[in-house]
Amino acid sequence: MKKKTMLFCLLCLGISVISCSKKDKDEGPTDEEILTKKIEDIIPGKYLDSLEKLGLAIHMGTHPPQVEGSYAIKPHILDTSDIAGDYEGYRFSDATVHLSNQSTTDFSIKLLAEDYLKDFDSSLVTAISGYDNYFTVYGKVKATAAGSGAYAIVAILISGEKDGENLKNIRTGLINIDASHADASFIPEGKGRIAYDSDFISERIGNGLAPGEGNRSATPLPTLLSK
Repeated sequence: MKKKTMLFCLLCLGISVISCSKKDKDEGPTDEEILTKKIEDIIPGKYLDSLEKLGLAIHMGTHPPQVEGSYAIKPHILDTSDIAGDYEGYRFSDATVHLSNQSTTDFSIKLLAEDYLKDFDSSLVTAISGYDNYFTVYGKVKATAAGSGAYAIVAILISGEKDGENLKNIRTGLINIDASHADASFIPEGKGRIAYDSDFISERIGNGLAPGEGNRSATPLPTLLSK
C-alpha cells in the first residue's frame, strides 16, 4: 500500500512539474525582455554607452507616455560631441519629428524626421521606453542626403517629457553606426552628438501632419548628421 501511495505521489509531482514548465513556456517573454531585445536591435551596447557618456539621459521603463504627433525642434543647439571641430552652442537646422503608431504591446513607434539628421529620415526599427511623463524613443534610421543619394544608418535617441500637447526638455543623441554608403557630408562612423531644443518646449504643430509639411529653417543650416 505504501509503495502504491509513493508511486501515486511521484506521478502527481511529475505531472505538476510538466504542467508548470508548459505554463512558463506559454507565458512567453516579459515586457522588459521584449523592450530590451528591441533596443539591442536598434543600437549596439557600446554605442548606447557612448551616448550616455556624452550626457544623454535614458528613460527606461515599460509604461511610457503617449507621444504621437508632430513636433517642432527649434532652436536646435549642440550640447556635447566627440567629433573634432564641434563646439557647444553650434546651431543646427530647425527640425520636425513625426511620431505615430505607438504600441503598448511591443513598444514600437513610427519615427519620421525632416531636417533632423539629413534632408529626410525614415526609421527602420524603433522602440519607446519610459515611465510617468518621461520617455526615450530609439530609432535605427536610414538618413538620406538629397541629390547624391548617399545614406548612412544611424541610431537616434530622443529623450524628454510629455507636457500636455507638447514635449519639453528634448535632448537628441545620434551616432553613425554604418557609413558604408555615406559620403563626405556625413559624420564619421562611430561618432556621435547630443543636441537639445534650447527653448525647452517642442510644440505640437498639427494632427496628422504629412512629411514635407513640417518646420523649416528660414535660413538653411547644417543638420545634426552633417559633417
